[in-house]
Amino acid sequence: MFQSLKAKKALLFPMVSGVVAAGSSVVAFAVDEGSGAAGSLPNLVITTDMLSPLVEGVVANVQVILPVGLGLFAIFLGIRVIPGLISRFVRM
Repeated sequence: MFQSLKAKKALLFPMVSGVVAAGSSVVAFAVDEGSGAAGSLPNLVITTDMLSPLVEGVVANVQVILPVGLGLFAIFLGIRVIPGLISRFVRM
């Protein structure tokens, strides 16, 4: 009983993801561009001027987070490695 239930659960996720992928592809190609449907979305043009504030914000955040992250990594690595080195040299 439980083995068949496990097999069904194992196949559930791939089946659901396949149905979602197939369903979204059908919706994406359902409307013809020349039909002039009332629900069609306008064409958007993204320029580099629109993206420059986003890129500048990401670069500024990385410039702040990277040194802090590297410092924390060094501290945690030191806490992990230094006691082992001390115990190794004390045993000698």
